[in-house]
Amino acid sequence: MDEDIAAKKSRLAALLAAAVPVLLAVLFPLLTPIGGFSEAVTQFFSRPVKAALGTVFGLLPFSVMEAEYIAAAVLAVVWVVRTVVITARAEKRLAAFLKRLWVLFLAAAYLLVFFLWCFAVDYRSLSFSERSGIEAGKVSREDLYTVTEYFVTRASELSGEVQRDGEGHWAENMDGYIRASRKLYANIHKEFPFLSANSRIPKKMYLTSVISSHMGFTGVYFPFSGESNINIDAPGCLIPSTIAHELAHQKGVYAEQEANFVGIAASVASGDPVYMYSGFLDGAIYLSNALYSADPELWYGLTPLMSDEMRVDWNDNNAYWRAFEGKVEEVSSKVYDGYLKAQGQELGIRSYGACVDLLVAYYLPEASK
Repeated sequence: MDEDIAAKKSRLAALLAAAVPVLLAVLFPLLTPIGGFSEAVTQFFSRPVKAALGTVFGLLPFSVMEAEYIAAAVLAVVWVVRTVVITARAEKRLAAFLKRLWVLFLAAAYLLVFFLWCFAVDYRSLSFSERSGIEAGKVSREDLYTVTEYFVTRASELSGEVQRDGEGHWAENMDGYIRASRKLYANIHKEFPFLSANSRIPKKMYLTSVISSHMGFTGVYFPFSGESNINIDAPGCLIPSTIAHELAHQKGVYAEQEANFVGIAASVASGDPVYMYSGFLDGAIYLSNALYSADPELWYGLTPLMSDEMRVDWNDNNAYWRAFEGKVEEVSSKVYDGYLKAQGQELGIRSYGACVDLLVAYYLPEASK
């Protein structure tokens, strides 16, 4: 009798343990469209949780994201081996296997719920455009040309202010500008006070940088540790701008196109020549791609403005990413495209090009002087 009661209590506990994540997962699409709900969750729950995680894990000298990837791979192997052994030794093999599978389901369910309510909800909160009042409308060819010319010119002017090797390639000390990222947002914060959230310096990806390059990623913001991770194998000239982009996520800018813009704007406004050059170069690339699509002749007309140093960085960046073009990058892009659309970013992976509209809207007055 006692065994039957204990068994019933065990089954009830298992059902309750599963009911919590299932209920939270079901409520997510029902509650997040309600006006102001997602913003409140982001402000009072999601952002504080990630900030706390980032503060704690930021004390460690290595990427917790990479450590968690390794731990997950090891645990997966251990789980499979133990499941095979336990199932083989059990009298009721099917029951033993289903019990192991149930535990795995619970772990996955709670991870999914954490992801939904501590990260996916952020995409449904107020955007940078809504907070700042900067509206990215339709861009005329003339305005696009004007701002592209401005970015190419400024990048060219600053290209000689960064350290280079004997052949003119980027040679800035990465540790130096990673440490400098602590003050990266000091100036732009004056214009946009809502970017006041504390950010932690990014972590280098020692083990997964090449993998990230194959997938087409230069950096990753990892919500399960609240840290920004940088692909250190990517061309150095754009790593500072990538750092600024990933820190934008820590400061509450979640949409990729807006994080691109904010990262570039923060770099340009920083007063640090390394970040300024990287930001102008990054912006020039986005703008140039858009201008080339609109009018190749107009774009070619700007190429004489490039300094020799800027051309070296431009070519190094193109050559590096060209080497990773292939099936892996294509599949990764499609998967990430689907993820972005699932978070309400209808442009999908093309969101990375949509920052052009913000760049033109914000910098056109300066570029037109």
